[in-house]
Amino acid sequence: MGLERYYFDQRKNLSFEESPNYAQRHFWWPLKRKRTRIPNLRRGAMTPDKVRSKISEIGIGNRIEITRVGYDGTVDDIPVIVEIIDITDSDFTGRIINVERKMIESATEKLVYAKKGGGIIVFKYSDGDIKDITVSKDEELLVQERNLDELREILTALDVKDRVIVAFYDEKQKGTLNTEGILLEKTTDQNNFTIQIEKVNRIELEKKMTKTFDIEKDLVIAIEMV
Repeated sequence: MGLERYYFDQRKNLSFEESPNYAQRHFWWPLKRKRTRIPNLRRGAMTPDKVRSKISEIGIGNRIEITRVGYDGTVDDIPVIVEIIDITDSDFTGRIINVERKMIESATEKLVYAKKGGGIIVFKYSDGDIKDITVSKDEELLVQERNLDELREILTALDVKDRVIVAFYDEKQKGTLNTEGILLEKTTDQNNFTIQIEKVNRIELEKKMTKTFDIEKDLVIAIEMV
């Protein structure tokens, strides 16, 4: 018992630097890897540095499609299409390209279509809500990629009154539209067809529209049955 008491008494008399826990407390913790947490970064979103690098690589004057993550973690169904008009160290500015705006406004009685406004928007890298950034495909690339024979085969398999989705490139608005509606008629050569459009880019129209497509003249990209 005397030895044990002497041992503990000896530890108590040690200086602070000589205590057994000194090295652990003052030399071990600085070597631990610290986790760097980015404020406001939503799950699945790109880091601010990746967004900055991507935008700088694409450059001013190009059109891009931006997919964002909401507060609740849900990902936007339809990407925002913008033309980059300015880039800084903290953000970039884009002019919104509303490809569907004229078509929707022509099918609504409202004077202002507020659900998807136009204008200019500033995207801050630190917002942490951008999931993906892709360069919008131009008209020439879409012409090269589409397959007319495949489009005719799909039309052959479809029947009048089938519900379909038709994706096509709008030459005036310089962007792609996804329309959903009912197939009203088609020609025997499968080159022309007419649909009654009920939705544009998943946005339901107040008044249904009718549009006829010529797959050779119009830049129809894809046709599929709902």
